[in-house]
Amino acid sequence: MNKIFLALLLLFSLNSYAQEEYLDLNRAILRAQKQSPSYFRAINLAENRYWNYKQFRASLLPQLNFSSTLPNYSSAIDRVTLPDGTFDFPEREQLFMSGNLSVDQNIILTGGRLSLISSLQRTDVYRPDRRINFFSTPISVSYFQPMFLYNRLKWENKIQPLAYEASRRSYSEDLENIASETTRLYFEALNAKVSKRIAEQNVKNNDTIYKISVGRYNLGKIAENELLQIELNLLNAENALTNARLNYEVASQNLKRYLELPMNSELELSIPSGVPFIEVNLEKALSEARKNRAAVLQFRQRRLEAEQSVAEARGNTNYNFNLSANFGINRQASEFNTAYATPYAQQQNISVGINIPIIDWGQARSQIRRAQANRDLQEVNIRQDEINFEQEIFLQVMQFNAQYQRLEIAAKADTVAQKRYEVARQRYLTGKISITDINIAQSEKDRAKQSYIQELRNFWQAYYTLRRLTLFDFEKGQVIEYELSF
Repeated sequence: MNKIFLALLLLFSLNSYAQEEYLDLNRAILRAQKQSPSYFRAINLAENRYWNYKQFRASLLPQLNFSSTLPNYSSAIDRVTLPDGTFDFPEREQLFMSGNLSVDQNIILTGGRLSLISSLQRTDVYRPDRRINFFSTPISVSYFQPMFLYNRLKWENKIQPLAYEASRRSYSEDLENIASETTRLYFEALNAKVSKRIAEQNVKNNDTIYKISVGRYNLGKIAENELLQIELNLLNAENALTNARLNYEVASQNLKRYLELPMNSELELSIPSGVPFIEVNLEKALSEARKNRAAVLQFRQRRLEAEQSVAEARGNTNYNFNLSANFGINRQASEFNTAYATPYAQQQNISVGINIPIIDWGQARSQIRRAQANRDLQEVNIRQDEINFEQEIFLQVMQFNAQYQRLEIAAKADTVAQKRYEVARQRYLTGKISITDINIAQSEKDRAKQSYIQELRNFWQAYYTLRRLTLFDFEKGQVIEYELSF
């Protein structure tokens, strides 16, 4: 029994052991672009847009359709008029079956529909007289043309390819946005971990100083007020450590959830050691953004959709014209073998329908003017969005180009502050400076380290934001494009 208990305890200990996860920024981004919830949302959205476009393309291809009636049975008593003007009520019973095979093709140029049809019908009459009839249509050509004023298919053929290409670019932007979001979460966890390490070191340093100060107080070298100040510094450092541990737990849990890492794992995050030195040219950034971004295609799509709405308003003003035509050959026979024997009779049918409103009290005109006003409003909105599009890139380029210098200054300040604190600490231990001086040195050391991490975060977020806004890798000099994996 004791052996079983020990085995279960050992198994539980192994399962609860916190596995270490070693991460750097690049590995975190690559993992997020394959396993994060944002990735699955992006791939599902791209897949939805892809199949929507495939459905539209399929609608432009010939469609093979089969329809049938199997069977249509009827039994009833009908009233018929006899030659002498009297009525008779014969009982009728019959079975009707039919099958139609058609090839249908939408015509983009006109918006009409062309069909090739072959059909066969069989009628079994049981009462009042027993007989069988076959009616065959080996081939017939049918064409239906709705109103000429609005061709929906032609407009969709212009808009759908733009929407699909924009969706492909949006997928690449979504993955770059994942990189930016991962950078934010990574540096939040990294900053929290660095703050925790600083807090731990501060507790150790303040504890050492406090113990030394107690000895110096007992020897009468420092006043009680100074000793109490040192003890207060130690308590404040312990309280700061408690808060830092809590902040790190929250930030690390957020990162692990986003990267789909085990929640009981212990993260080992590295500070990015090198950054690419890139001077981004504004005109180059704008040029690449105009060539690569989905927004540029979406501007064109919105303009086309606004024009489509005007065309639809003009076409749906109760002025209507449609054309239907059918040409083919057919034959009637009492046996199946002769239903497809020559000669055939020709069938022809042409139908033209028109509708012209005489008085509509300005209804059609108002409908068109409203669509035109909406188009003009959409144009104003698009122009403003284009200005915002270029302004965002301009600001991002300026911020990115200035960020490298800020990062360089923060790195130097961090190094100087660390050295200054070590010098101040040694001087305090030898009694050459006061507790106030070492407190100032410690605060400046902590701020310099956190400032460096913040500027490092700002650099990488600006870097990935610029990539997303232009879909261009300025470090490698190539367009950013991710292949869809479905």
